[in-house]
Amino acid sequence: MSRLLAYMGPPIPLSRAIINHPHSLIEQAYAPKEMVTGTINADGYGFGWYSDQSERPGAYHRATPIWSDPDLPRVGRVIDSSCIFAAVRNATPGFAVDLLNVPPYVHRHLLFMHNGAIEGFNHRFRNILLKGISEEIQATTHGSADSEVLFGLALTQLQRAGGMGGEGAEALRDALDHTLRRVMEIAGPEQARASLNMGLTSGRAMVFTRLARGIEPNSLYLLRKEEAVWIASEPLDEADDWQEVPPDSWVMIESTGTVEITSIPDLPPRRSWR
Repeated sequence: MSRLLAYMGPPIPLSRAIINHPHSLIEQAYAPKEMVTGTINADGYGFGWYSDQSERPGAYHRATPIWSDPDLPRVGRVIDSSCIFAAVRNATPGFAVDLLNVPPYVHRHLLFMHNGAIEGFNHRFRNILLKGISEEIQATTHGSADSEVLFGLALTQLQRAGGMGGEGAEALRDALDHTLRRVMEIAGPEQARASLNMGLTSGRAMVFTRLARGIEPNSLYLLRKEEAVWIASEPLDEADDWQEVPPDSWVMIESTGTVEITSIPDLPPRRSWR
């Protein structure tokens, strides 16, 4: 499992997004409040950001705990961005603790994060799901975690739809919808627990899911403040205006500040899955 954070709005320093909060991503790494499984997020962290200098995002990853990185405050002070993805990682048993498995994952102009796990992924579902990923995308899949395979499925769907350009929220949603339904199709008959909080951004839009079957969904919150939108696994402070995202929901955010929360239709019943 992980703790996720995303920001879209006027440019801010990375330190303001990741560090400068009462319940920052650093505190959520060593003292999370709403973890469904696990107790600490010490298996690496990373963040990605977009700038005016390139259509492709920058990325910074470490396989060590976020609180042990002396470079983070210095880096965070000098990088500004209007679109940020960040995560601290609690490695699922069976997945290596190394840089290749640390989110956010990057492909061209896209960033992806996943908070959750697919039960029995390595020995039951990996090879089946890999068959749904194009050869081009498979060639760039180097990690061992289920999260990168989920990203590969979404990327393949974008390719098939003629995307991989400057995707808006609807195209990102369709890619994640294909991904989660493929997991449901494979894991459902096996009654395997699947936790699928996912986030995907092109820099000009971002989409998140809050979804699980056979297990309680991981937490996810939304904050709209001034011209900015924040997404976080746990509220970053005690403000009353954090909104809990309902289970089985999409969150679609455009760079214009437009936010839409809608139900994911036609899902199998959550309680009878297992």
